[in-house]
Amino acid sequence: PPTIEIRTLGPIEVVGAEALEEGRQSLATELLVYLATHPGGVHPVVLGGVLWPRGVQAMVRDATIARVADWLGKDEDGEPHLFADDAGRLRLGPGVRTDWALFRELVRRSHGDPTARAVLLDRALGLVRGPLLFGRPPGRYAWLAADELEYDVAAGVADAAHRLCEIRLADGDPDGAVAAVRAALLLAADDEGLWRDLLKATHATGDQARLRAVVDGLDRRSASHPYGGGMAPETEALIDELLPTWRIHVVRESTA
Repeated sequence: PPTIEIRTLGPIEVVGAEALEEGRQSLATELLVYLATHPGGVHPVVLGGVLWPRGVQAMVRDATIARVADWLGKDEDGEPHLFADDAGRLRLGPGVRTDWALFRELVRRSHGDPTARAVLLDRALGLVRGPLLFGRPPGRYAWLAADELEYDVAAGVADAAHRLCEIRLADGDPDGAVAAVRAALLLAADDEGLWRDLLKATHATGDQARLRAVVDGLDRRSASHPYGGGMAPETEALIDELLPTWRIHVVRESTA
């Protein structure tokens, strides 16, 4: 097991390392998150551009890297958790792991093990605690805008939930299917494919009141979305199929 775990699938947490003084914790954590999500290694100059997009003196950059290396310390073999490889790229050792890396490993194993697939996918979704890197300080993590991490994580979580939802529906466990989708919606709340899975799973419970609540929630969400546009046609078509009276209900509410 890793000595240090970086939790990114929800509020940011670094488990296994003592807290730094308040003024240095956020920058050190961001540096750690960036290295952990770019395991191929990152040159210090590139890292400087990422963490200080407006520029930084090499002395300040190198002192910050050294401080984080001291903070992480060494593994049980005496090797530093943060080190530079032969090409000068900064890397994290095997004693540091992200929950996202564990998530991907569990999903990878699920592809090759049909008997344990549902258990492995459930374990993966159990790592999701909220939106990616939730609570990150304003002005930090600007690199996310040009990085594939947010898309990759949202897509991976949604896909795992979709697969587990289908398995549980096939096994006659609609409540388990609902739970799988709701776990993913904590992170990928704007994924309408997940909402369609939730509609199908809730319908399979036979509880019309629960289905109505999901439809109402989705309708309110689409109406208040900052980019507008409402629901996708396939989502509306699915609701028409599962709850034919929903449009009457919506019209009544809007004219009340």
